[in-house]
Amino acid sequence: MAPLECQECKAPLSKSAENCPLCGASVRDRKAGKRKPWYERTSVTLCVAAGLLVVALGFVHIVIGVESPFRLPVDIVRRESFGYRETFIDARAIAALPYTAAKLKYPLSCEVLQRRGYLPSGRHFEARTVVRQMQDIGRWQAEFTRTLGPSEPPWEERLQTGIVEEQADPESAQADNARGIASARNGEYQAALAAFSRAIRKAPAYAEAFHNRALVYIALGNLGQGAADFDKVVEIRPGYIEGYVEQGRLYLKTGQQEDAVAVFSRAIEVDSTCAEAYLGRALACYVQGQYDRAWQDVRQLEYLGTPAPAGFVVALSHASGRDPGT
Repeated sequence: MAPLECQECKAPLSKSAENCPLCGASVRDRKAGKRKPWYERTSVTLCVAAGLLVVALGFVHIVIGVESPFRLPVDIVRRESFGYRETFIDARAIAALPYTAAKLKYPLSCEVLQRRGYLPSGRHFEARTVVRQMQDIGRWQAEFTRTLGPSEPPWEERLQTGIVEEQADPESAQADNARGIASARNGEYQAALAAFSRAIRKAPAYAEAFHNRALVYIALGNLGQGAADFDKVVEIRPGYIEGYVEQGRLYLKTGQQEDAVAVFSRAIEVDSTCAEAYLGRALACYVQGQYDRAWQDVRQLEYLGTPAPAGFVVALSHASGRDPGT
């Protein structure tokens, strides 16, 4: 048998020695030699534990931004099938997205959150999101309008007279239009609608009468009829930018996003510097989940020197996962 020796200084040791007489090193485990560092002793265990953790993540969703049934800021939900898609779910971020965007970008997350009751299901989620979208869009449009210059006058001051005949008589379309303007400014909206309608019957190409009737319809909350009248306005006067912009805004308010994109695009064809049309189209594309196209219009607004509202840029960045600076 080989003589025992210290693993540090190689000095000979007796069988009963607890420490080396020369260097003082412990010799409790002579057969094993020098004790291994902790990371070498535990490396296999750590690798096995990490592997098990990775496998376990394939069976669960980890939801943050909620209060779990155990009053914790995180919840663990079993997956329907093994996989690693959408393992980590940020409930607050998803709830802030437009309905269409949330369903397209996070289909599994929406299903999990709805199943656990953190998000309303189906139509309720959609209705809540649509209401919030309309509120945001209205606020962003108002902010943007203020940046363009003096505030927009009340709709009563935007009623138009126009000239249909050189010498108007009391029974002319122009006279009916004038009576409609007077009634509208006095708050007699039904009388105003009747007068504008008479003017249109007498002069079917009377764009100002259609414009005025549309404004009254909008004031009464009849957005659909208002959009139809503005459609007639731009049909009669194809170069009338305000008509396109007003019509596009109405389509945005009524959730007709494809129609809004088409109308704002026509406005841009007529006037490539119309900032309101670029913003309107960007908003419609945002609601539809067409984020690349929305970013193009945001960049065009920057080029025109009228940046989009900061809140909209933040919302678009969050929904698209894209840095505003890129």
